[in-house]
Amino acid sequence: MSSINTNVTAMAAIRSLSTISNNMQTTQARVESGLRINKANDDPAVFAIAQNMRADLNAMSAVRDSLAFGKAALSVARDAATKISDELGTLKQTITQGQQQGLDAATINAQITNALANIDAFARSATFNGVNLLTQGVAGVPGVNSTQIDIVRDIQGSTTSLVGTNSTSAGLSLSGLDVNSGGWEINFNNTLAPANAQNVTVTVDGIDYVFELSNGTAPLATTPNATRQVFDVQFTATDSPLQILGAVITRMQDAGIDASLNNSGAMVIRGAATAVTTSITGGTPSQITGPTGAIAIVEGAIDTVGSRLASIGASLRQVEGLQDYNKQLTDSVREGLGALVDADLAEESARLNSLQTKQQLAIQSLSIANQQGQSLLGLFR
Repeated sequence: MSSINTNVTAMAAIRSLSTISNNMQTTQARVESGLRINKANDDPAVFAIAQNMRADLNAMSAVRDSLAFGKAALSVARDAATKISDELGTLKQTITQGQQQGLDAATINAQITNALANIDAFARSATFNGVNLLTQGVAGVPGVNSTQIDIVRDIQGSTTSLVGTNSTSAGLSLSGLDVNSGGWEINFNNTLAPANAQNVTVTVDGIDYVFELSNGTAPLATTPNATRQVFDVQFTATDSPLQILGAVITRMQDAGIDASLNNSGAMVIRGAATAVTTSITGGTPSQITGPTGAIAIVEGAIDTVGSRLASIGASLRQVEGLQDYNKQLTDSVREGLGALVDADLAEESARLNSLQTKQQLAIQSLSIANQQGQSLLGLFR
């Protein structure tokens, strides 16, 4: 049926042209943004996943910044601790030279004082953005806001923490060191038999630090007071005497007292101790005097700084590994996000050309359909 009121052909052409125009808008938006899915109505499920992935990428960027800050702070601490270690090596050489006859002790002591001042300067200047890992418990260090660092290592907010140390001359038990400073040692004979309630007492600045052996069968026999601090050293019946002595040394180190076993099996206590006593069967304390004692003190500081350098180095290696992993993970997430939402521009280009051709054909079809009414006039001539 032919009608001037209802042009079915024109209506079909208009619908086709509208569909083609909508498809062209979608394709042009993809070409302009480079994204196949740019809005929630493009694909609700995929868009939600993509938004989560974008949030993860933002969090990874924050992790990257935290790791970079942590690496810088640790690098500064490592370099300063290395300089302190080098200075301690020079200090040991100076004290060893002090054993030679004919050298002025005052001159040697002046060199020792300068070395301790250098150690303090290295520790106090090891600050990065307010963080100094070598002045824990030291008051009045300019620019220091924190002496520990918490590094965010993943997007869940997990942290890697490193608590600072006191690596100044005081923190290394070197205050007041001179060429004749001494330490203490406890020698053990073949009757060595550590037992419950026996102890080692170290006196520092008028305070007795009592390290009492305890197998858990009875309360500690020593009572703490204003001038006495008591530390329990736990052991079991199956522990060997050497293991028990090792536990005593560990407890001393935890209390800030520099102690270790030397190659002869003697317990060496370095630093500012004014007296050392022990009730352990087979143990005899004695003071190390003269340059030998001063060297022992410096060797203890060298060991301490070496341990701290190892800790900083391990943390720095961990941070560097986390940086590499974070970069790889970020690249992988970006790649996955691109696979979900990125447009294939070659495909979109071909589709755009096709739609432009279809649009031209639809316009021509609509033009022909609009001429239908004119052809009906011929029937009435």
